[in-house]
Amino acid sequence: MAKTEKSGWILKLVLVISLGINMAIGGLALGVWAIDKPRRPPSPDAVAFLSFALPKEHRDALRHQLVSRRTELRANRSAIKELRGQMIEALQAEPFDILVIENILQRQRTRFLALGELAHSALLERIELLTPEERATYLESLLRQEHRTRRR
Repeated sequence: MAKTEKSGWILKLVLVISLGINMAIGGLALGVWAIDKPRRPPSPDAVAFLSFALPKEHRDALRHQLVSRRTELRANRSAIKELRGQMIEALQAEPFDILVIENILQRQRTRFLALGELAHSALLERIELLTPEERATYLESLLRQEHRTRRR
């Protein structure tokens, strides 16, 4: 395989992985910000899936909690946008250096993980505040969602 063919294949793989990560985070963010429960909850592993089962007042409080951390979220999104620009430059660079791409992807992953941590910690704080009755309601809602997911 020629070097340019190999570089083209690696470039496509990197772009597909980056797109997948961006879509996963975008889906998570949309889910957390949603006002009402969706007809089809996201993957059972997603923070959004767990937050949809919360009682309405806790979902609202979780949304407000995340809104209050808007500055932190914007800084992370801004950094991710900057990394996208760096990725474009690195992909156009000659000579091409896959290690530069790897470094950018690692920094991008770190930013995405920080966004996920923010959502996880906010959800954990909400769950801790649930009364025993609210926790029972939350559990029932999760079990209903789990049952609907398995039926599909």
